[in-house]
Amino acid sequence: MLIKNGNVFNPDRGFERKDIVVKNGTIERVEDSVVDTRLYSIIEASDCYVVPGFIDIHTHGISGYDTMSVEGENLDRMSLAYAAQGVTSFLPTTITSPLDKISGVLRKLKLAIEKGTRGAEIIGINLEGPFINKLYKGAHCDENIVIPSIPLMEYFIEQSGGYIRLVTIAPELEGAMDLLVEFSQSKIKFAAGHSALEYNNALQAFHNGITHITHLFNAMPGIHHRKPGLVGAALEDKGLTVELIADGVHIHPSIIKMVAKCKTDDKIVLVSDSTMAAALSDGEYELGGRKIVVANGEARLEDGTLAGSVLTMIEAVKYMVKNVGICLESAIKMATLAPAKVIGVEHKKGNILPGMDADIVVVDKDLNIKKTIVGGRLVFEG
Repeated sequence: MLIKNGNVFNPDRGFERKDIVVKNGTIERVEDSVVDTRLYSIIEASDCYVVPGFIDIHTHGISGYDTMSVEGENLDRMSLAYAAQGVTSFLPTTITSPLDKISGVLRKLKLAIEKGTRGAEIIGINLEGPFINKLYKGAHCDENIVIPSIPLMEYFIEQSGGYIRLVTIAPELEGAMDLLVEFSQSKIKFAAGHSALEYNNALQAFHNGITHITHLFNAMPGIHHRKPGLVGAALEDKGLTVELIADGVHIHPSIIKMVAKCKTDDKIVLVSDSTMAAALSDGEYELGGRKIVVANGEARLEDGTLAGSVLTMIEAVKYMVKNVGICLESAIKMATLAPAKVIGVEHKKGNILPGMDADIVVVDKDLNIKKTIVGGRLVFEG
């Protein structure tokens, strides 16, 4: 495959007119111009941006599919729905549920990962809940929230086949700090979220293994000038990565601008936190078995509580550029290289360099998805 004449994204130099040669699922070469094109199937990218595939590390569903209920062939269709939105890799994300339901979902996702998908690649699992604070449960069901425990975490890991890559935890809960220390050398990244954590305890949690924050500002206390809390600690720590749901519902654009002044663009991670209603119209849907109502682009429980989003990753990128005023280059990094670093796959994903996975998206100048390539395969053409 040859992707020709595109404006190819480089995180250090911005967009450059380049050709990309893809072979055996990886990027073989990135050159100024490939003259002899006879050996390749050509994707013409003139007047388009060519960017790394988006990596959504926090998503509960899309296009009628919900992580907690989808299985088998529908997981494959779910992966194609993500690809249509420019996502080439994702972490299906669980929600607080009975333990047997969580374990069953983990087993199904393990099988899907090992079998592979036709669309976006499932590169691990995000465990959001059940180790959260009931005071900041959001759309999670409080009767299924449990105290963190090392044996239960080991059980989840075993059920998932070792594919859990990200876990949300409220570090102030009994047993949470012990759990963080126990798994500090594992492949799993722990995120503070759905938490009432105070500033000094947040610093201790960062020391014990918290490296990431789940949807910053949402499901946690806001900043107070005498009580900076988890948000204040997270913005102060230069090494910590933070998730943003950039949809104009979960967080005001002025607050996003503030975050961008505190954090470099490789420490801000755009996530969708999407539900099965993403890419669909307003109506009634489910999130982990709970009824949600989508109206005017907002997903809520019947009591009005925000319940995930209807956001897609390309919409998040557009919002950052058009509504927040973030440059396109930074917004692309927040959707690609930054999430790749969070889950430790930046050596093969999130960039367009020789030797990396050929996960590539072609978008027009209005940021509409034209083509999505996963592992060197053209899986969506708009």
